[in-house]
Amino acid sequence: MPRTQTTNPRSRVFVVALSLSGALNAAVLGWILLRHPFINADFLGFWAYPRFTPVTSIYDPGAMMRFQQALYPGFRSFYPFTYPPDFLLLCAPLRWLGYDAARAIWLLAGLAAFAAAGFAMFQRTVPVLALLASPAALLCIVLGQSSFFIGALLLGGLAALPRRPLLAGLLFGLLTLKPQMGLLLPLLLLARGDWRAIIAALLTAAALVALSGLALPPELWRQWLIALPQIQRDYFAGGANLSVMITPAANLLHLGATPRLAMVVQGLCATAAAAAVFFTSRRGPYARAVAVLLTASFLAQPHAYAYDLVTLPAALLHQLGRRGWPAQALAGMLYFAPLLLLTPWAGWCLLAPPLALQLCLLAFSPWPGADSAPCAQPQPPCLSTPL
Repeated sequence: MPRTQTTNPRSRVFVVALSLSGALNAAVLGWILLRHPFINADFLGFWAYPRFTPVTSIYDPGAMMRFQQALYPGFRSFYPFTYPPDFLLLCAPLRWLGYDAARAIWLLAGLAAFAAAGFAMFQRTVPVLALLASPAALLCIVLGQSSFFIGALLLGGLAALPRRPLLAGLLFGLLTLKPQMGLLLPLLLLARGDWRAIIAALLTAAALVALSGLALPPELWRQWLIALPQIQRDYFAGGANLSVMITPAANLLHLGATPRLAMVVQGLCATAAAAAVFFTSRRGPYARAVAVLLTASFLAQPHAYAYDLVTLPAALLHQLGRRGWPAQALAGMLYFAPLLLLTPWAGWCLLAPPLALQLCLLAFSPWPGADSAPCAQPQPPCLSTPL
């Protein structure tokens, strides 16, 4: 595999920046685990969800707000439950743990799963460190989000797909815990003709739904499907979190566009992203298809946050040492952009345009080492990077 030359000035800059970012992430993780700060983090929601009663009212935002504010004395915010019912199966063990122990286990287990998936994909240490050191990972650590678990399922499945399609299908089926992150996966699988993975994913998803139907009231699925459109409208109408969302619609609304215009543009972006995934998956190197999928996913879905970008570095790593400095600068900007959310310039973290440019570069510019072999042919699970 090609490697970055350590004498290259851009390589030295990358190593220094990666080291500083990784040190910051490690320091924040240590502070959280050792000092146990009670911060206004999203993990409060995950810890509350399995404790909420009655479960049949879990999609009622008012009921959830009252419950969380009673559970956390002095808490002045709330985190509505917007996930499909089977997500409660992931949160269920937290019911039996105190807050500090639950958060420590949640963070460490998520990091371990994400690192393992990254190593399965790249089979090298430096790319895995780049994944864990990203500012998006820092946001996930600070907030206690679920992105490490979801990212582990996505990266692990993509790593396994060429040679272990049944395992990949199993992981993709579990990805329905947060289904928008796998929105474009069916196009990649159909374009490649990975029918064993498709069948395994469908069976896994069906089993997960059936298991949740046994453990929880089956009517929760109907409630979720009914609540989902209103949840999306409420998020966009409120405007409180638009500055930390990264999708085209959210960026336009944050800049003052009308909801109608924002959703029209979102639909056009989703169509273009879907086409890019399908056609790059149809023929060409598997690494290109994966990089396009990981980038296009954030342009196709209307609801995604900066902490969901933990999987994006797996696509950006292909830019380093392989193209001219403008493409590398774009990749570096996207990698470090979530740091803006920790500054007074948080409102300028508008990532949809650079994500669209990145997608165009990945989909249309020459791919180093590309050959004419169709992507559907078996290939090694390691996705080559210059690191």
